[in-house]
Amino acid sequence: MTAIALEAAPTRRRTTVGAALAAVYLVLIVGAVILAPVVAPGGYDAQDVVNRFAAPTWIGGHPLGTDELGRDVLTRVIYGGRPALGVSGVAAVLATLIGVALALLAALGGRAWDGVLGRIADVQLAIPSILLALVVLGFVGNGFVPLVAVLTVGAWVLTFRILRVHAASVVALPYIEAARLSGANTWDLLRRHVLPASLPLLIVAFTLNFSSVLILESSLGYLGLGVQPPQPDWGQMVASGQAQLAGAWWISLVPGAFIVLTVVSLQVLGDRLADHFSLVQR
Repeated sequence: MTAIALEAAPTRRRTTVGAALAAVYLVLIVGAVILAPVVAPGGYDAQDVVNRFAAPTWIGGHPLGTDELGRDVLTRVIYGGRPALGVSGVAAVLATLIGVALALLAALGGRAWDGVLGRIADVQLAIPSILLALVVLGFVGNGFVPLVAVLTVGAWVLTFRILRVHAASVVALPYIEAARLSGANTWDLLRRHVLPASLPLLIVAFTLNFSSVLILESSLGYLGLGVQPPQPDWGQMVASGQAQLAGAWWISLVPGAFIVLTVVSLQVLGDRLADHFSLVQR
């Protein structure tokens, strides 16, 4: 075994352990969000003014404390993950699919399609996603469909730009030209060559999309343009506890910690899966 292999083995083990921990966390949080009525200690809007600002404790039945209305923070975090992960997940899937479709069209459709789609992507990048969301949601409201739409529009460019260059480089390879000469149609080229070669990048693009969309969704919730009360949302919870940071830090810190943990876990797991598929394809 070479020295490089000896040095790479501990790094690979650490990466695998980190990815395993990230996967366990994501499974637990998604499972808790889906089974919220079963696993949550109570209703997300159940008030107990006697126990306002109760500190986290296992004795009083509030392991993550209570907020300014005596509502259980753990319950609200679990229910708050529903809009945060649900809206972000749908938007990330749609953004990835749109980005993949347009990237493949740009790579296989010739210079005309590549030029038009490239200019559209440049225009989209010139408009900050948060600004676009503020304008659109300010006019049409902040229901599920508008939220998903603005998040998708703000995120598809990432997948498009990542996959466009890679797909174009794959299409230019000699074996692709040989496949064309042998009678393979466009669908065969995509299914047998371009998409399998792009799988690691697709995984990274999806995790990046999910992370960026989750951050944007939480930011909109923080600004009051996301899901509206009484339904909790992680970003909304961070904003509601901002005024009590000195004496009741857990109201903002707990949902903020879940946002950070989810984003980091997505990135770690996505990178590990991308490495795995890259090794498989070699």
